[in-house]
Amino acid sequence: MSFSDVSNGGSFDRRFLRRRLRRRRKSESSWSSSASLASGALLPQKKTNDVCDEMKSRANNNNTNTNNKTISRVLRRGENERRKRAALFLRASAGGDEGGENASLSAGEEESAEVVVPARNYDDDVDDDEEPNFGVKPTELATFHRKTALFAISVGFAVFYGFPKPDVLTSEAWQLLAIFSATICGLVLKPLPVGAWAFGAMTVSLLTKTLTFDQALSSVSNQVVWLILVTAFFARAFVKTGFGDRLALLFVSVAGQSSLRLAYGFQLAEALLSPAMPSTTARAAGVFIPVIKSLDPRTQEFLIGQQLQGTGATSAFLMSGAAQNFLCMQIAIGMGIPFVNPFNEWAVAAFVPAFICMMVTPLIVFIVDPPLLNATPKAPMEAAKKLQAMGPLTEIEKRMCLSLGTTVFLWIFGAPLGIAAVVAAMTGLCLMLISGVLSWDDALEQKGAWDTLIWFAILIGMSQQLNDLGVIEWLSGFVRDFLISWNLVGTSAFVALHLAYFLSHYMFASQSAHVGALYGAFLTMMIAGGVPPKLAAISLAMNTNTFGGLTHYASGQAAVYYGSGKIGLEKLWKQGLYVSCVHAFIWSTVGMAWWSVCGIF
Repeated sequence: MSFSDVSNGGSFDRRFLRRRLRRRRKSESSWSSSASLASGALLPQKKTNDVCDEMKSRANNNNTNTNNKTISRVLRRGENERRKRAALFLRASAGGDEGGENASLSAGEEESAEVVVPARNYDDDVDDDEEPNFGVKPTELATFHRKTALFAISVGFAVFYGFPKPDVLTSEAWQLLAIFSATICGLVLKPLPVGAWAFGAMTVSLLTKTLTFDQALSSVSNQVVWLILVTAFFARAFVKTGFGDRLALLFVSVAGQSSLRLAYGFQLAEALLSPAMPSTTARAAGVFIPVIKSLDPRTQEFLIGQQLQGTGATSAFLMSGAAQNFLCMQIAIGMGIPFVNPFNEWAVAAFVPAFICMMVTPLIVFIVDPPLLNATPKAPMEAAKKLQAMGPLTEIEKRMCLSLGTTVFLWIFGAPLGIAAVVAAMTGLCLMLISGVLSWDDALEQKGAWDTLIWFAILIGMSQQLNDLGVIEWLSGFVRDFLISWNLVGTSAFVALHLAYFLSHYMFASQSAHVGALYGAFLTMMIAGGVPPKLAAISLAMNTNTFGGLTHYASGQAAVYYGSGKIGLEKLWKQGLYVSCVHAFIWSTVGMAWWSVCGIF
């Protein structure tokens, strides 16, 4: 079969050839004399070849600087077009008489093909140097910052090779300390996403046989990790049902005249919720993240930052304000420190300094890192109108409130029944799935929550292994020897140990893990240094709440707020440092004076 004619309805004509060659010429005048084919006219295959040869000859004669590679590319494009039309003809002829005017074979005559191809427009903004990719999109390389990665890795090598290994530590313990140092550095510099870098650090610990597989993933079963994951699904329910918008409008209608007033409203709301929701992570993910995400984007970064830093005050108000508070008191009582009524004694000791911290935090963040939008005088009226327009609670909102109310009820009264906070949260999630508030696809779409599950579990696992391998104990002994060498006792020991306890949290991914590893050791050192037992126990417990927003991995709520994607890593670390310093100053001045009045020392 021969193809005597190739028809083109405009997709392969001399206008295309002229455009592709003309843009490589310095002068366009020589091309103006070329006649154009009528739209829809048939262009025989022989004539097509003649046109190509003519255009190539004219280009060579009129412009000696014409790029030969460009001409060859244009001719190849023409040949490819002819091959495509031939394939279209074969498909058309294989279909019998279907195609009508588009394909026909004349019996008894030389076989000929006539294919009409829909017109194609070649835009003038197409680059002449662009190689045809025939619809295949080139693959883009993932972002990887080599310089920052090399710096983070060099920190690990500096720890491992730059300092002599203590005799009391094994080689695996020293290797893990180096890997952990490189991991923390990489999490700050972010040569890769947080989850990817943590996963790589865990892989290195496995390749070097520093940790076994079970040790590296031991914290996947950690309750705090799963509480973070499940409560992130609650946030999705708030958004999906629209209840988050309703709650946000309620906050704005009451205290929405400015971003600063709204921040104070959130701080007060968290303080009121803390007795009913004794998990800072649950309060962050279940209530405040969806509310803040419903507000103006220009206010979200400010509100996320101040809300995270404000948890240092709101979680310290009551002993039930955070999980680590119970752990601190349990350790102190176990060491023989006399607390007759721990709940009441905690509340009295924390009331004044915690209240001042709560009032100061939004203002400090507002001054140092102001929001992009502050004054919103019309917001309360608009919010009230929208609330009225939304009407009463919908059926799905009622089901969501019932599921979440069950969770809160179990958080409050589940402890005597042996129901942990994470189990209460899982119960609420199951109710949402059964009632249709959420689907499992909704849960799978929460990529940030699953990412947090990976990197937070890896960091908690490393922290736990550092403690099990004796690294934390060695660091505590190093601090103790330092205090003895400098004759630090009484007030000097009190200040130095608090500073060391605070700074050591950069190596921890959980406040509860920090308490379990260091609280007892530092409490013992303080008492040995002459600090009154109750003062040492209370002050260390309050210090534990102070550094909850120090880093994006410092606590469960920090991971949740950072995982929302509304605040940058650099700004979070900066706010964590200066707000923690402000809180520490308030506790060490106002707090010490108040504790003296209360008779703690």
